[in-house]
Amino acid sequence: MSMTETEALASLRILVKVAQVDGTIHEEERRALTEALHDLKLPGTLDSLLSEDIDLDQQVRLLGSVAARDEAYKSAYAMAYADGACTPEEEAMLLSLAEKLHVSSDQRGLLGRLFQEGKDTVLPSNIAAVEDPVLRDREVSEDVLKYSVLSAVLGAFPIPGLAIATDLAVIALQVKMIRDVGQYWGHTIDKKAARSMLYGLGLGTGARLAVNNLAKLFPGWGSAVGAATSFASTYALGRVMNKWFADGAKTDITSLKTDFSAAQKEGKAAYAENKAKVDEVGARNKAAVEALTQDLRDGKISQEDYERKVAAL
Repeated sequence: MSMTETEALASLRILVKVAQVDGTIHEEERRALTEALHDLKLPGTLDSLLSEDIDLDQQVRLLGSVAARDEAYKSAYAMAYADGACTPEEEAMLLSLAEKLHVSSDQRGLLGRLFQEGKDTVLPSNIAAVEDPVLRDREVSEDVLKYSVLSAVLGAFPIPGLAIATDLAVIALQVKMIRDVGQYWGHTIDKKAARSMLYGLGLGTGARLAVNNLAKLFPGWGSAVGAATSFASTYALGRVMNKWFADGAKTDITSLKTDFSAAQKEGKAAYAENKAKVDEVGARNKAAVEALTQDLRDGKISQEDYERKVAAL
């Protein structure tokens, strides 16, 4: 199951249309769409897309496969709903898209359930503060690597129809990691604050989920790039949050974006060093993740249950 260049561009134009409907292209929407054009090596620039008078019906007609239509809708839904602030205009556009793309009410209901339950997930975190700086640094480093490896394993699972569920699980893991790192420094961070930190660094947003979902179906991106990207972003997040807590947890998170970009480069190098471990953990847990995803699809477990069980792997 893959997406052609024509389908990928049509899907991105649909995302641009969704992003524009509230009258503003937000910074993270702009960044995510720009990176999608670059990473997928698609022609044009975001500015050229923004200057177009996008005909939604025409873009829908360019989505020739059922898989492309399904994933285009899921990505549009993520763009509108993942940040928890879907406007009436966005909701109306999604309803129109669902009709044009022949998305069933069952599929729409499943997406709504995943995002609502994922938003409510609170993964347990109960770690005593560590006063010894050497021991604390070792514990944090081990945890960051553990979460990075599991994020990579999930990033390598482009599961047909529910790839977005694994992306939501990565976000839940990253939120838990923020809380864990904070507790090593004696700080108690609630779920809402941890998610705000994630968003402040451009992670876990609707735009990011939307383009990642499309990228997993694009030839040449796939599992290998998904694994490396998830590992690097989680690794960078852990390193930056450790520094932030070490400095007293007082500065604005958005001021750490430069540090985060630099740490992502370290994360890519760390992924190369730990790829064998990622492959080993992935092989060991492949059947478990697939079984959990099937249970989620069948309604036997919730997205919240899914994320908790994945975190326990």
